[in-house]
Amino acid sequence: MKDKKADILTAAKKLFAQKGYSNVSMQAIAEECKVSKASIYKLFQSKEDLLLALIKYNQQEMLKRGAMLNAESALTPKEKFARKIALEITEFRENRQFINFISNDTSPHTAVFKEHLKQTRSMIICWHRDSILQAYGEDVKPFIWDLVIIFHGLMREFLFLSIIKNTQPDIETIPSFIMMVMDLVVEKKKAGDPSTSLNEDIIASFRNSTSCRMPNKEELLSGHLQKLKEAIGSLSKEEYDVDELQSAAELLKEELFTKEQRSFLIQALLDYLGQIERLQHSISQIKTICITE
Repeated sequence: MKDKKADILTAAKKLFAQKGYSNVSMQAIAEECKVSKASIYKLFQSKEDLLLALIKYNQQEMLKRGAMLNAESALTPKEKFARKIALEITEFRENRQFINFISNDTSPHTAVFKEHLKQTRSMIICWHRDSILQAYGEDVKPFIWDLVIIFHGLMREFLFLSIIKNTQPDIETIPSFIMMVMDLVVEKKKAGDPSTSLNEDIIASFRNSTSCRMPNKEELLSGHLQKLKEAIGSLSKEEYDVDELQSAAELLKEELFTKEQRSFLIQALLDYLGQIERLQHSISQIKTICITE
């Protein structure tokens, strides 16, 4: 997503959370992100269209962060699971005003909006299912939905506590507690009857959830390489040799996607581009994905 579009969505999220959807105009959003109202209408047909795009954007960002954790080869499956739990709680706490807004009566209640909320719930269910399978393996498949319900319930309670000012739990301790409970359930199910405790109707309601496929390694790399290219393009040609930097970025892309990678060249290009402060975030993300321990 282009920075301009992301800036508009960020401004809209802030204003919707503070003032409510009905009290925020497109002009106010334009003023908040310092663009013209006409520029916003080139990207979004209406305020509701903008809100729907914002919900989808939040979903995609969550999945991307989860995919980045999956790409960290130095972490064990359970360590990745713990990081995902902390990530979900942190995201919820940071976006609690916006989440409260879309959950209350001041948000639009059109059929399209309700469908987007349904998709958000489905995405969370899929996120939980896939995270559990990745952490515990295929052996838990016979009772995966039992685990999803238990995990979903634990997370819901901790998310609720995380937004209450006087009872905010320590995020660092929550993953270990939740995983201790999950470990006990998995151990007991494997030692006894591994079949599910749920009836077919309940299982069907979960199975009908829409897919929440995380971006794969190639998709993540493509996204960050595009952001790197855009960041280079925004540099001053008076201060930097932009053409040379773009050539280096293009060579990096070619090397990352070739079957016979030259690791020394990839590292050299990353080091070269990473010398520029405004490129360091993209370079750091690319390193996380492509460099293994």
